[in-house]
Parts: sequence; C-alpha cells; structure tokens
Amino acid sequence: MTDKPYFMHVEDVMTEHALDEMIKLAEQIKVTREVTRKEADSIHHRMHVAGYIRRQWKEIEETLPALMAEAREDRWTVTGIAETLDVTESYVYRRLRESAAE
Repeated sequence: MTDKPYFMHVEDVMTEHALDEMIKLAEQIKVTREVTRKEADSIHHRMHVAGYIRRQWKEIEETLPALMAEAREDRWTVTGIAETLDVTESYVYRRLRESAAE
C-alpha cells in the first residue's frame, strides 16, 4: 500500500475511472461527429449531383420533341423511341403531337 490515506487512494482511483469514462465518451462523440459529417457531405454532394442532372435533363427535354420527330422520320418506331429514352409510348405520342402542332 502507499503512504496516502485510504480515502485519497479511493479518490485517485475514482478520478482515474471518471477520466477514462470521459475519454471514452469523447471518442464516441468524435466517431459520431465523423459519421454525421460524412452523411452530411454525402447528402450535400448527392443534392448537387441531382440538381446538375435535373438541369441537364431540363435542357435536353426541350429538344425531345424534335429528336423524336427526327427519329420517326428515320423510321424509328414509337416503341423503340420510348424504350431508348426510358419513357412511355404515350409520352412519345403526346410529345410528337405537341411537336406537330407547333
């Protein structure tokens, strides 16, 4: 045993235990923050990518009626156009009608 009184020894042990627990808690907080930051970065990045893709689609979407009409003139079927563009046949027919009306 040491020259310290027992209560001081207990106090040292309890202080060391409390410090160990605080360090564990700080490490858990650090890990949680890193995960949260990664998720935030991920959602931030995904939102920007989605916005970019949507803007690109909007630009291309304006040209679709002319592209579809050109494909029809080149003997593409409505089914072929729809499958290639991943849209429904009714969408193709509607856009072709709108294009013809203009």
